[in-house]
Amino acid sequence: MKNCLDFYPVVKNSGFQMEGYHVWCGSVIREGGTYYLFAARWPEETGFPLGYLTDSEIVLATTDDLAKPFQFQKVLFGKREAKYWDSVMAHNPFIFKVDDLYVLYYIGSPDGGCENRAIGYAWSKSLTDGWTRSDAPIALPKDANNPAIFKNDDGSFFLYFRDGHGRVSVARSDSFRGPFKVENFNLFPSSCCEDMFVYKDEKGYVMIAEDGRGYYTGLEKGGVRFRSEDGIHWDEDSAEPAFDFDLQYDDGTHMVLQRRERPFLFWDGDRKYLISTAKIGGPDQICGGKNWNMIQEIKEIL
Repeated sequence: MKNCLDFYPVVKNSGFQMEGYHVWCGSVIREGGTYYLFAARWPEETGFPLGYLTDSEIVLATTDDLAKPFQFQKVLFGKREAKYWDSVMAHNPFIFKVDDLYVLYYIGSPDGGCENRAIGYAWSKSLTDGWTRSDAPIALPKDANNPAIFKNDDGSFFLYFRDGHGRVSVARSDSFRGPFKVENFNLFPSSCCEDMFVYKDEKGYVMIAEDGRGYYTGLEKGGVRFRSEDGIHWDEDSAEPAFDFDLQYDDGTHMVLQRRERPFLFWDGDRKYLISTAKIGGPDQICGGKNWNMIQEIKEIL
C-alpha cells in the first residue's frame, strides 16, 4: 500500500543536528520570518536510547529558511532542584500557541526511571525568554509520556499520551493547564503506537503516529495514519502507511534510515512539512548510531 504522505526530496544539510549529542523530538513554530525548533538532546557518551532518561534537556534552535540548517540558540530546560517532577530530565517537547502565550508540553522525571515519567508544561509570552515551568505535572495515569495537544473549535483541548506499555489514550480539558479527564483509554488495543500528532481535515480527525511493532503497516516503527470522527474514538481499520525509511535527497543521493520517529506536521502557509527524527549507523534499530531532526516538505497528503 502506498504511503499517504508524498514527499519532495530532502534538502541536503537541512534540519538540526549537534556534534557530540543525540538529537530527538523536533517541534516547530513560526513567528514572523523565523522558525523556532524545540528539540531534545543528550550527550552521546550517555548512550542511545537510554541516556535520555538521565540527561535529556530541551533546546531551542532557529532558522530563517526551512531549506537551511537550524542553528542552536540555547538550552531552555535542563536539570533543576530535586524537589521538582522534572529535576533530572526534560524530553518530548511539543510547542503550540494559546492566545498570547506560547505553551510547551514535555515529559520529565525526578529520578531517571521510566515509572515516574510524567507530562507537564511551560509557558511564556516569548519564544526565546521568560519561560515558567509548571511546579507539578498534569494528573494522568502513571508513566504518561509522548504528549500531543490538539485545540478544538470550542476551546477545549485533547491531550494524547501513551503509557509504558505503549497504550495510547486521550484526555480532555477546558484549559491547557488542566485538569484533564481521560476520555478513552487504549485507543489501539491490537498493538502499540507512540509519537502521536493529531490534526483535522475535511473528513475529521487525523493521527500520524509510529507503528511500534509494524502491526498496522508491516513496517516496524514506520509511520501510520488513523482517522476518527470525534477525536476520542479511533478506527483501527482506517490504518494506512504514512511514511517509511527511504530518503531521496535533492542532490540525487539516497539513504535508508534504521529508524524514523516523532512525526510533527507543520503548515507554513500553503506549504506542509514533516519534522521527524532520523537514526542511522547503530548496531540495530534500537541502539546507538547518529540521530538528528529532519525537515521534509510534503508534496501531497493522499
